[in-house]
Amino acid sequence: MNRAAAFFIVCAGVLGTALLLPGSAAAAWPAGSVVNVPLCTASGNQSGSVSVPDGVGGAIVAWWDVRNGNADIYAQRISAAGLVQWQPDGIAVCTAAGGQTDPTIVADGAGGAVVTWADYRTGQADIYAQRISPGGGLMWATDGVAVCTNASDQYNVVTTADGAGGVVVGWYDFSSGSGDLYAQKISAAGTVQWAAGGVVIAAAASNQQSPTIASDGAGGAIIAWQDYRASAFDCSIYAQRVSSAGTTQWAANGVVVCAAAGGQYPPVIVADGAGGAVIAWADNRAGWPITDMYAQKVSSGGGVQWAVNGVALCTAAGQQIYPAIAPDGAGGAIVAWSDVRNGNYDVYAQRIAAAGLVQWTANGAALCTAAGNQGDVRIAADGAGGVVATWTDPRTGSFNDIYAQKISAAGVLQWPVDGGAICTATGDQVGPGVVANSAGDVIVTWNDNRNGNPDIYAQGVASNGASLFTSPRITSIRDIANDQGGKVRLAWNRSALDAGPALEISLYGIWRQANAAAAQAALAGGAPLLDENKQDLTPKPGVYRATTEGDKTLYWEGVGTVAARGEPTYTFVAPTLQDSTSAGTAWTLFMVDAHLAFVPGFFDSAPVSGYSVDNLAPAAPTPFTGRYSGSATALHWGRSAASDLAGYQLYRGDSAGFVPGPANFVVAKADTGFVDHVAGSHYYQLYAVDIHGNLSACAPLAPQQTSPVPGVAPAALRLLPNVPNPFNPMTTLRFELPGAGTVRLSVFDVAGRRVRTLVDGALAAGSHEIVWDGRDAAGRDVGSGSYLARLEFGGQSQTVRMGLVR
Repeated sequence: MNRAAAFFIVCAGVLGTALLLPGSAAAAWPAGSVVNVPLCTASGNQSGSVSVPDGVGGAIVAWWDVRNGNADIYAQRISAAGLVQWQPDGIAVCTAAGGQTDPTIVADGAGGAVVTWADYRTGQADIYAQRISPGGGLMWATDGVAVCTNASDQYNVVTTADGAGGVVVGWYDFSSGSGDLYAQKISAAGTVQWAAGGVVIAAAASNQQSPTIASDGAGGAIIAWQDYRASAFDCSIYAQRVSSAGTTQWAANGVVVCAAAGGQYPPVIVADGAGGAVIAWADNRAGWPITDMYAQKVSSGGGVQWAVNGVALCTAAGQQIYPAIAPDGAGGAIVAWSDVRNGNYDVYAQRIAAAGLVQWTANGAALCTAAGNQGDVRIAADGAGGVVATWTDPRTGSFNDIYAQKISAAGVLQWPVDGGAICTATGDQVGPGVVANSAGDVIVTWNDNRNGNPDIYAQGVASNGASLFTSPRITSIRDIANDQGGKVRLAWNRSALDAGPALEISLYGIWRQANAAAAQAALAGGAPLLDENKQDLTPKPGVYRATTEGDKTLYWEGVGTVAARGEPTYTFVAPTLQDSTSAGTAWTLFMVDAHLAFVPGFFDSAPVSGYSVDNLAPAAPTPFTGRYSGSATALHWGRSAASDLAGYQLYRGDSAGFVPGPANFVVAKADTGFVDHVAGSHYYQLYAVDIHGNLSACAPLAPQQTSPVPGVAPAALRLLPNVPNPFNPMTTLRFELPGAGTVRLSVFDVAGRRVRTLVDGALAAGSHEIVWDGRDAAGRDVGSGSYLARLEFGGQSQTVRMGLVR
């Protein structure tokens, strides 16, 4: 049994999740975010996809398509099981001359759909429509029926079902010389019902534009729009109801929904179930560039029901723009939008009840605040008072992907934090749409560029997230900080089946890609190979799996397991094959699978690569000492205690600040001594290096720190830098005398005041050292700061600076 079939058994049998799918079709929806179901991959571009439910858990999708050289309208149906129902790459809805673009679609209530579009067959933008049967048959005239062919152009086509198999269509029309709004009704048989050219919805002064439409529940429609009659710069929101007979029901040219100062931007609308509608918009009343989110309810009689000029859904900082709306099933609505309060575009939503009270957290619930800009937000009611939202999302890199989130009627997120990945295939995925059935299962569709030009793809998701989120998803693979390498920490999101009330996942297995030849040799020698139809093996070292990727077989060795506990995320520390070094990154490929608890089967994550790094450098090789003679310097150093030590690298320079490099490299040694046969005094830098190329801190050696060979008096007076420096509470001062004589060694503060005299008397020639304990002449601790040690001998003096840190 493969994992997709196992998923169907669990969902339909154990979970009781009502997918309503035939068993033979259960494997059609891929259990991941990089495969998905292609609806059309014909040549040329397919764009502008729109979708509606087919009434039995599937969807009908329409788009404009240039496979024939100019833009035509095509459509496809996909079942609840993820099976394409009509001919490959879709059926031609209209292939008339001139081009057809910008389709809209509504369900006809009988398992089919009505598609409308902008049509250029006469050289101007007209409106045509076609009805499609559940079987993919065209029910009206070839290439559609004309909705409006008025002189001039018609734009911004919007459509709603009339409840009897036909549609009401609205649009923005320039026939009068300015932008007005018109509407027309087409019956289930494809017959124009109202006056030729449509009925006037609004023809006030200046422009009326950006219409949006909803059914009035009685065969007519309510249309809302942006209106410039009061100002050429700041638009208001108006609305009008048109009856089933084509008669406007409210005040001439519409009723005011919002006329607040500052301007309101394109509205969205949804029926309230009682003959009225809820309308939402972005609102500039707080002053440019701020836009907030507002909503208003209009009754069947045209009266506004909430506060004058609407109720604020969100007045957070920044902009809230591009609303999407869905009914809450109780006379209110849920509105989602793009929100920049956090500095980039995120996705937020708010529910407003029938009485006009916001239901969720102030300024909306966050659906996604992931990195990057999230846009193209679309939502669909889930049948239980909540919604499923989908959007474009670039969080994984330079391409837009498709993500989705479900939020309940109470405002609680139902799917992974920041949404689940619907599609993360290569290339851009844009223009998502989402439809839902009565059980809350959804189908997401989008325009997809994975093949180099835009195609149309789809993915189904059960109400509980299953069929998409059944597979765990690796979210990160990070090196373990401050270790000697060899390990990474994997993090992943749980399977959707690893959730209450019944935990259907028993454990997660972690796998690391194995060398194919080594794996085959191990299997030939009797190593066990996991069988996905059995539960007798769990991932551990020495257990193997084989998966296929196209015509390539990948081998995996078990690393370990984590018990499923219903947690939203899990982590595991896994060994890598090797560490990265300065020579390059050593990638290791990992996969996580979720094992079913009650039947054999499991769900694989997409493989993800990570790498480990030895973060710990060896300790500096100290003490580092030298003794010089006239022609050579004998160097010695302490052994580094690093367990992964490779050896030591020695460099020689002519100044204290020299930069080590190939030109001044002296030798690489495994032991702890070297005689440098070069005459003269030099500066040295010594490093310990481990097997991964990590260098220790530098152990420096200056000429004045190099002791003379015993029996040979120093050639000159030298006061060496104190060690350690800075120090607390004591430090050692070393000095060399070229002959016997009186010596004074004193400590001064930076103001030149003597703090203490450490030596004042006669000393023999050679090396000497003295400890200063950080106290003054009276035995008191001195404070933190800089101090000077000055050596005086034979009319000469030398000074070093010391730092005391308490």
